[in-house]
Amino acid sequence: MDENSLNNLVDAVAQLIIGSKKVIFFTGAGISTESGIPDFRSPGGIWEKFNPGDFTYQKFTSNA
Repeated sequence: MDENSLNNLVDAVAQLIIGSKKVIFFTGAGISTESGIPDFRSPGGIWEKFNPGDFTYQKFTSNA
């Protein structure tokens, strides 16, 4: 992808975000662990405190 195409893509995504009422970003564990927030699977992680079965796509959409 050339620089002009990349700039156009970035502009298009920016316009989608600007025009949206809500935006959700899904990131990997590296974002949180680098900030001192425990990840899911490491010792002391989220799954030691919560049941992973409580966090399914079906439960997410049924409680929206």
